[in-house]
Amino acid sequence: MQDHPELMPLLTVAGGPMRGASFRVRPQPQVIGRAPTADIPVADAHLSRRHAEVRLTEGGVVLVDLGSTNGTWLNDRRISDAEPLTDGDVIRLGRTELRYFDPGLATTDPVGLRFTGGTGGRRDYRPTLPLPSRAPGPTDAPAGRPTAPVRGVDA
Repeated sequence: MQDHPELMPLLTVAGGPMRGASFRVRPQPQVIGRAPTADIPVADAHLSRRHAEVRLTEGGVVLVDLGSTNGTWLNDRRISDAEPLTDGDVIRLGRTELRYFDPGLATTDPVGLRFTGGTGGRRDYRPTLPLPSRAPGPTDAPAGRPTAPVRGVDA
């Protein structure tokens, strides 16, 4: 993962005042909180200055509550010890919701990444083929006109 930092896990703000912001998990522990000196500063008055911490371990990324007043919630369960994170987990801190995404666990190539090597070809190449179309045939009629005479109606 160090060779491809874009494959490092990602925390994305899915709900709250900073919706849309994303933070890459780094090898060193990162404090999440409302303090401007936090590694992951979140503008939410319901967070403690040093609310929680994410750590990258040999076994994966773990989330730890740092004794926050309002607690740290992982998938709607309040945590008290270090909890491992898995792709798709939802973390709630105050009124902020974070989504944990681990692109290193994806079974397909991440969108927008270009890997080279091996056979020398591009792994991200996906051929674009035209959609099949059919030429109008003799039985096709212009829009709004029937293809065969209707009984009882003069043509």
